[in-house]
Amino acid sequence: MSGGVTCELVAWAAARVDWLREGLLGWFERFGRCFPWREPGRSAYEVTVAEILLQRTTAAQVAQVYPDFLRRYPAWDSLARATPAELEGVLRPLGLWRQKARALQRLARSLEERHGLMPETRRELERLPGIGPYTASAVLAVVYGQAEPLLDANLARLLGRCFGLSQTLSRSSRRRLLQALALHLVRDERSLQVNWAALDFGTLVCRPRRPLCPCCPLRSACAYALLLEPPATPSAGAP
Repeated sequence: MSGGVTCELVAWAAARVDWLREGLLGWFERFGRCFPWREPGRSAYEVTVAEILLQRTTAAQVAQVYPDFLRRYPAWDSLARATPAELEGVLRPLGLWRQKARALQRLARSLEERHGLMPETRRELERLPGIGPYTASAVLAVVYGQAEPLLDANLARLLGRCFGLSQTLSRSSRRRLLQALALHLVRDERSLQVNWAALDFGTLVCRPRRPLCPCCPLRSACAYALLLEPPATPSAGAP
């Protein structure tokens, strides 16, 4: 799919994206989840640690470990000095705890050489060990206040269903279209709240299996919901 086609499709969908943003924010105001790493003023260290711990692990599990982790290791230098056995013991309740312990220590030692200063650009962030595109987006969005979409499986599923993106699209075309839609979605002064709203909505309502379509506040403009429950066929003689 060419860039021109993508731009045309996004322009066509812009009004629906704007509507979707407001719907998500309204839902989030009532039902959004509270986690310690979402508290205002969290440092780059605290945000990055949370994002690494959250990889392939539920937020509820991470919330049980996160406060104690920060008490033990309040900064990159203390994390770099931790023994592997000690760190693995703290992370054991989480999935992939060995891998996460190694990733955190490699990153901590790398940042010690930078005096604990986290880069402020995507290119520099992604050069650090253990920092991929999603974690870089999270740091840019949460720490530096940039309008970066957190395009994970939740947001991709939400956008794919709402806009009826065909699974027959090539992987690269689908990814480009999702990225363009996500960028428009967070093009707002409330971009961080939009990101969190989409994450929570995808987890609680627009679930991978058995989504709650009948009670979804976005169903009236969702292609997926219309496929599941199409409008009634007018009876003979109806106007």
